[in-house]
Amino acid sequence: MHYFLPRSIQLAIALAGSILLSACGIFSSEYNLNASRGGRPAEDRPLYESDNQPSADNDTASDEDAGEDRELIFEDDTETEPDNKTSELPDIPKTEEALLRQEAVNYAKTFMGTKYKLGGTTPRGGFDCSGFTSYVMKKVDVAISRTSQAQENNGKKVRLKKVQPGDLIFYRRSPLGKVFHVSLVVANKEDGIYVIHSTSRGVVIDNVTKSSYWSPKISSARSVF
Repeated sequence: MHYFLPRSIQLAIALAGSILLSACGIFSSEYNLNASRGGRPAEDRPLYESDNQPSADNDTASDEDAGEDRELIFEDDTETEPDNKTSELPDIPKTEEALLRQEAVNYAKTFMGTKYKLGGTTPRGGFDCSGFTSYVMKKVDVAISRTSQAQENNGKKVRLKKVQPGDLIFYRRSPLGKVFHVSLVVANKEDGIYVIHSTSRGVVIDNVTKSSYWSPKISSARSVF
């Protein structure tokens, strides 16, 4: 017995079959396209891929290179230890002049605190600036003039940055003014020039290159050795 479906039902079944066949074709094409490229189905692939993503071999090489760099850095640090076997350099003997200069400085320091006296030339009565320098130099058998203005003509001129212990530094209140003060260099260090001189405070040591009062008045320096 044959059954005949109504025309409307036959059309509905035919339409459904067509839709099903079309969908299958789409899925098959997508799978074949990715498979032909050696890739994975679209739903398994990431949305973004790096253009220059290194391979596993490159990653290993980079780690090894970095390790070598770190070893070199720390190797340098470990080799900076001092060698205890290195002998110390012998002390270089000082020249006769250097010893004489230091003797003058040491002698001058024995008068620290001695009061100031205008025209004074002895520790008992007190010193003025040039009386102090002439008294100290006499002790080490170096003859210089009595006044600061005259002492500026003794010995030889030296550059301020080259002064040594025992050299004399002279001061003016203005570039064209007269010398009014003299001091004796104790030390020339990185932080300034230290002198010993007789001032209104008595015999004291000052860093004259750092002094707001003395620094702008420095005029010249002389070596009398």
